[in-house]
Amino acid sequence: MSEISENLGTETVDKLQEIINEKEQQQVTQYQNPQHQQFSQEMDCLVNSTREQQMSSQQQLQSTLNQASTNLIDSGRLEILYNNAQQLQQAAQLGISNLQVNIKEYKQLMDQMEIDCHQQQVATDMQAVQALQQAISCMAQAQSGLLQSQAVDKMFDSITKCQDSLTQIGEMQ
Repeated sequence: MSEISENLGTETVDKLQEIINEKEQQQVTQYQNPQHQQFSQEMDCLVNSTREQQMSSQQQLQSTLNQASTNLIDSGRLEILYNNAQQLQQAAQLGISNLQVNIKEYKQLMDQMEIDCHQQQVATDMQAVQALQQAISCMAQAQSGLLQSQAVDKMFDSITKCQDSLTQIGEMQ
């Protein structure tokens, strides 16, 4: 999971560098006529809008992967607790003499379960705090979603304008 996280972070940095390079190239572009300029500017807008959408999607994916990783760790810890509890349940079913003979082993198992349970409690408390933080973040994401919808509308407008510009350029021949 952390490898995926690193890859997404690296990809984001690479994308930002691409944007910077494209902006530098755009500054030296000379337009042959107003239609060419309009088409180029609308394409720039479209590229920037789609890149923003892509980066937003990658951030959401990163968040989902982080949550999945946390859930996987929790599941493993809880499975160990469950297996140990089952082992002690079976020991109890074998009778008091079994418990007396193996008391040291069962006490060690109970001590380990206490440690594991404490770790799970700390992790669960942290997840509760993170969930509250995510609730706040979700409200911001909802607002971002509305802005993204507007950005997609802008992309549609840019595509329409580019099509018009291409039509005009085609009619110039």
